[in-house]
Amino acid sequence: MSNRPEKKRMKVGIIGPEPMALTWEQHLRFITGVHEVVMANDIMLLGDVDSCLILNDASSAETDSDHLLTALRRGLHVLWVAPLPTDPDEIRRWHEAAQEASATVMFSMWSHYSPATQWLFNHITPPGKIHIHREWAGPQHTPDVKTLYRIILEEVSLCLEWSRSRLAHFEGDIHIPSLPGTESPAMQQLHLRFGNGTASSLFVNPFGLENRHSRFLTGKKMAAVCQINEHLIKKWMLDGAAQDTPEVMRFDYREPARHLLSHFIRSVRTGCKPVFGINELHQLAEIIDHFRER
Repeated sequence: MSNRPEKKRMKVGIIGPEPMALTWEQHLRFITGVHEVVMANDIMLLGDVDSCLILNDASSAETDSDHLLTALRRGLHVLWVAPLPTDPDEIRRWHEAAQEASATVMFSMWSHYSPATQWLFNHITPPGKIHIHREWAGPQHTPDVKTLYRIILEEVSLCLEWSRSRLAHFEGDIHIPSLPGTESPAMQQLHLRFGNGTASSLFVNPFGLENRHSRFLTGKKMAAVCQINEHLIKKWMLDGAAQDTPEVMRFDYREPARHLLSHFIRSVRTGCKPVFGINELHQLAEIIDHFRER
């Protein structure tokens, strides 16, 4: 008979708009380790839960710090499925509260949890060069300026993760939105260089031919391109093998919400570090500070 302690089955709370809450409640039913789900419109009404999901629509302009800070004061682990904060001071407050509570705080940075991205993290580390290309077929098909800014920050966070190094220099333009609804999307280019020599470029264009999203990487032994919309990677080996015939790999990512939840529950139950948690968001806050100083 095993002497290892049995892992506790979790009771999870959900806070957020009812349609979203009902959808995520259904997803949680398929996650091993969850035995009960409670939904409420206020975090103080959740009762005795181990962790909670805080939900809000991706188009929401603002973040609701109160829910997250209240959850942390109660000692709850949190999965934040809502627009990320972009104010570095707010992010630092969250970081301090999470450290004080010794709680897991994980964010729905979807790209970090994609199997294709995880493959690239594991096989081209660190890359020498990264190029990220995003275009839409006209401003009417492009996210609003606030969402566009968060998209750029997500791509920057990937470069930070790939390089595993600090930002040493950047140039170009990154538009920091002011008042919502008063600005139009604009073409943006950004060049980042990290302390270990990794160089990265980011091109975002609302005046493109199509909805296209690709990430290109080169390392010492491999070059690869990831076509995000199709979850496809094409790779070339650079170590003397034949380079004219790339290998194409396809990744299954049909259930991103369940994939994200599995990561969160596993992180809470085992104590392992989330792929994109409060520490990673805190690192990103330092880069946002650099942007604001320009």
